[in-house]
Amino acid sequence: MLRAIVIVLTISLTLVLLPIAINVATGGTVPVILERYVGWAWPAIGLLWVIAIVTGLVEVRSRRTGAQWARSADQPRNRPNALDRVERYLDGRFAGSLASRTRLALDLDERVGAGLHPYDLLVRPLGGIDSQVREGGEIGTVFDELQDSMLILGAPGAGKTTLLLDLARSLVAHARNDRERPIPVLVDLAGWAGSGASQAGRPEDDDPADSTQLAVFVHWLLGELTSRYQIPAPVGRVWLRNGQLALLLDGLDEVAIGHRDRLAPVLEELRRRYMITQLAVTCRTQDYERLPQQLRLYGTVGIRPLSRRRVLDYFAAVGPELAGARAAIEQDEDLWGLVDSPLMLNVMALAYQGRDARDIVAGDVADHRRELFDTYVSEVLARRRPATGRYSSRTTMRSLWCLARWTRMGEGDRIALPRRLPPGGWYGMSLPEVSQLGHMICLPALLAGFVGGVTLAVAALFGVPAGFGFGLIGLILVHLPPRTWRVFRRRPEQPRALIAALVISLGAIVGLVFGLAAVGTVTLLPTWLGLGLLAVGAGVAYLKELAEMTRPTQRWRRRLLGLRLVVVGLVGALAASRAPSPDSFVQACVLGLIGVEGVRLIKRLPMDQLERRDSSREYVDGPRFRWRMDPWVGATALGSLLIATVLGASAGVTGPEQLLGLLLGVMAGQGWDSRGHRIAETVSRLLHGLMLRWTSYLPWRRRAFLQYAADRHVLARTGQGRRFEGEQYAFIHLLVRDHLAECDPDTLAAKVDRRKAARGSRAGLTRSH
Repeated sequence: MLRAIVIVLTISLTLVLLPIAINVATGGTVPVILERYVGWAWPAIGLLWVIAIVTGLVEVRSRRTGAQWARSADQPRNRPNALDRVERYLDGRFAGSLASRTRLALDLDERVGAGLHPYDLLVRPLGGIDSQVREGGEIGTVFDELQDSMLILGAPGAGKTTLLLDLARSLVAHARNDRERPIPVLVDLAGWAGSGASQAGRPEDDDPADSTQLAVFVHWLLGELTSRYQIPAPVGRVWLRNGQLALLLDGLDEVAIGHRDRLAPVLEELRRRYMITQLAVTCRTQDYERLPQQLRLYGTVGIRPLSRRRVLDYFAAVGPELAGARAAIEQDEDLWGLVDSPLMLNVMALAYQGRDARDIVAGDVADHRRELFDTYVSEVLARRRPATGRYSSRTTMRSLWCLARWTRMGEGDRIALPRRLPPGGWYGMSLPEVSQLGHMICLPALLAGFVGGVTLAVAALFGVPAGFGFGLIGLILVHLPPRTWRVFRRRPEQPRALIAALVISLGAIVGLVFGLAAVGTVTLLPTWLGLGLLAVGAGVAYLKELAEMTRPTQRWRRRLLGLRLVVVGLVGALAASRAPSPDSFVQACVLGLIGVEGVRLIKRLPMDQLERRDSSREYVDGPRFRWRMDPWVGATALGSLLIATVLGASAGVTGPEQLLGLLLGVMAGQGWDSRGHRIAETVSRLLHGLMLRWTSYLPWRRRAFLQYAADRHVLARTGQGRRFEGEQYAFIHLLVRDHLAECDPDTLAAKVDRRKAARGSRAGLTRSH
């Protein structure tokens, strides 16, 4: 649709410009208002035709490529290549699991590690008799008995994903031996939460017979296959339709609640519209029981909790490394309720490896669980790893806390770590350091830098007196409501000079570049056209704002706004008709408009979400509050004037039309109703990202930090991302993520430091002996 619009607009503009160009080439004339642009006619026509041709070629190629991919889906090498990539992914996924990390850390035999696999299963066929699968049973055999349609249920940490990985490996082996068998693909359903499932639009390459929900799901599924297994979407669609893919969907409980209820009908339609011969889904038992519509699968496999015999057998197999944990669990009955799943036993094994029984505190199960996860995190972060970067415990814990909070918020994928600060990602976080740094340093610095940048642009174009005038206008604009800044009684603890200089420089560059770019754009237009655009824009914005003031209490405000509109219109028309230099008047209007809209945008940045105003911690009124911005803005404006003077800006008298243009631009801007929510959201996100990194709540080098955390068993690599994204990471388990999201990062960082000191002192004693 977009390509068709581009082609239509291109042809329409060409039909307008082509007669004019031919008329000029044959000795004719053009309208007076277009004389200065005659030289651009043929280049513009050429550019438009190039755009039309390229757009058409892209459209033809996209259609032809889809047909070619459909024909090449049965190429002989496609299937073995896909199986190789699936197998590599499964091996990497298992190698990054907590069970595998535990086996390596404890130097366990493969058979001991396999002893924790969730094989105490309860199989419940549809309309059949329950049966049990004891140790040594094959999940692939169970899948065959359930007609290749199975739901895996269990408690958190019971081993649902591990069981699905085993099934995927079994299906890969079968698919290699039998070309008629489908290719198994394991996909995390959590990614569907942020895939656009709630959007009304349909993908362009969907099947028209699919419902909107199914079309969106299939589009997301094909994207996952491309990203994870490098299976092109057209090939994946052909394989999906021909029954050549076995879908293994992990984590129904991790789909956002708003979309979880829609998955059952989507999967039902998927099986009806496409040839899905093998399907397995995992979900937590409690979350599945809450679904209003359950999945129509042939049978259910329930994972039972670990028995005491299996736990004791595991401790006996590991040996003296877990003697302390075994002694503590035998003495405290409450601890048995903690190690009821392979996950918790793995966490305990890593946390209490080589520890004395006295290190395991007494208390109820909830206290034990928190302490166990704290000990696990402290232990894995305190261990030295060769060839990896070093981060302070404070930076590590704060960064992990932020990442855990964001992945649990439902902002995009609920498993994969976000590559950047998600929209609204700082909401709900109580971060006094970030709040103080933002309101006391960054917001004043950004506002002052922007005013200084526009002041420098005005002084460079119209002279130092005009720049001084805009500096005064900037001070007045700062005092106009709303006053969104906050003045805390306690100053930020972080170093302030460097970040203040950085933000001031960024704001000044933005103000200077936008100001000069706007003036340069207006210079290319005829004077009457520039004035017309300004007048129409301001008039429409004022009239729209007047139309929205319908309450009786807004009557006087309506009158004041209408009077201001009349004044701006009359004075602007008079100045434009009588000014000696109308061009400079228009340029000054544009600079005034840029300045006022930039100040309004900065003052409306989302900055008050961190904590409520409290008079005991901040000044909510008074001189310290009202005059907070003046030293920043005044000093930066004077600095800009000094720079302009050094660079040779005129110090002579400024023309009245330029000062009047600045004032009218500011007055016109106050009536604009474009609050720039998206722009403000983007700027606020960038500003918060800088502050979070400055206060150690985010790492400066994301990829290096993720590798550091993965080497310490907190994160796990989940595969290769799309182009330019690099490797993808996730928390090693959702329970670990949830614990980190709920912890106090500074308190846990102190525990990590104490554990590092204890390990260091023990290593020193060992070397001395």
